[in-house]
Amino acid sequence: MLDPDDRDFLLASAIERTVAKHQLLYHQGDPSDNLFVIRSGTIKVHYVQHNGNSQTTSYYRDGMLVGAHGCTPWSGNHSWSAQALVDCRVLWLRRADYLQLIERSPRALRCALAISEFKGELLKRVIRILGESTLEQRIAMAVRHLATLYGIDRGGEWEIDGHFTHQEIAEMVGASRQSVTTLLVSLEASGHIRRIGRRLFVPAVEPDAVEVAPLECLPIRLDPAAVLNA
Repeated sequence: MLDPDDRDFLLASAIERTVAKHQLLYHQGDPSDNLFVIRSGTIKVHYVQHNGNSQTTSYYRDGMLVGAHGCTPWSGNHSWSAQALVDCRVLWLRRADYLQLIERSPRALRCALAISEFKGELLKRVIRILGESTLEQRIAMAVRHLATLYGIDRGGEWEIDGHFTHQEIAEMVGASRQSVTTLLVSLEASGHIRRIGRRLFVPAVEPDAVEVAPLECLPIRLDPAAVLNA
């Protein structure tokens, strides 16, 4: 959590913006000059391929940073695009002001490092998912990844809200929406998920019908809102 002085500096330097659903915060290749603190909503970070297909790397929620939060001059241009999955509120901060904040405050620097480590863990999980040999295994791991990271604890299972559509899951695993829809039916039959409308429920204890390597023994959960408290 930031000290009160650091939080005041952040709020005084930032501009609050409303970002509509599907609106881009930045596009890959844009100059990496700004960063955004998510106050509410969900931001999808993804890579747009030459053929127009999209590969999602992560989803970020309240309190997380997206954008130019590197501490070195070689950050360059954005490698990914960032897009609002739902209507969002963000704090827009110039990279120069962000660097001034972490240079003046060791505590702010520790917060920034904690968020960078968290993002590194997310990317490791995405690589693990894409490394699975079958599409069914990738979908099973992707759904469990979303559940352990963003799911709501319902006592014995996690609920994934309807914002994570079949298309969103497809863009995580490199598949078509139709393939995901078909294989989710198979995963439901094997007890890996339960569905009510657009909501998915994932058992807290994973069944072993689809043999996939465990992501890790414990889910990674950082409370970024508590880190930044902004």
